[in-house]
Amino acid sequence: MPNVDEKLTVEVLRKLQQRLLHAEERIGVYEIQLGAFRDHHVEMLRDLRTIYQLLGQHHDRLSGVDAPHRKATLVPEDPR
Repeated sequence: MPNVDEKLTVEVLRKLQQRLLHAEERIGVYEIQLGAFRDHHVEMLRDLRTIYQLLGQHHDRLSGVDAPHRKATLVPEDPR
């Protein structure tokens, strides 16, 4: 009987190890995808900041004579 218990324990541990390896592989894939998403998000924020800067410049040009003395009001604060 102890031999059967030992074989069962080894089989259960082997299955658990396989499942753990599979889970680790999937986590690795998710880490890569999350990194790519984060990089894309940062680039989008930079693009939005550039757009707001350009809008602010155009706004200042169209507002009149005092535009060179004012800072662009449409530029959001830099999150960094």
